[in-house]
Amino acid sequence: MTSTRFDLAIAEACRIAQVPYEEFVSTVMAGGYPCLPGVVPGTPRRFDETDLLALYIYGRLLAFGFGGLRAGEYASRVHAGLTAEPRANSISIALTSDGGKRVVIEHDLQRPAAAMLPERIHFDIPAIRRQLQQPTERSTAEPA
Repeated sequence: MTSTRFDLAIAEACRIAQVPYEEFVSTVMAGGYPCLPGVVPGTPRRFDETDLLALYIYGRLLAFGFGGLRAGEYASRVHAGLTAEPRANSISIALTSDGGKRVVIEHDLQRPAAAMLPERIHFDIPAIRRQLQQPTERSTAEPA
């Protein structure tokens, strides 16, 4: 069972990032979202910009048909990439020639390295930042 504090912090982050609350909580409870902030007992859950960017991408991956655990895995990779490269302009999840997948972080939108990989899901980070700054008209993150 989750605490009220847990529910409220996650519900608000889900509302901002336009992510289905129940699905996200299920992913978290299954251990499929390791980049969740405040996982140390007694620490508050505060979603910073990087946390919200990763959560937004998690939601878009769900919309693309990824399962919650796989979307959580890639969102956590994106989170790690954005933490290492906070000024990234784009992030892509790309299929490699050997059938693997990798997260590609790029600074230059004019000539992204992932464009060389024909099969990819591309995220424009500045556009996502703008999206997250706009108020949402409806909440998809209502706690149960």
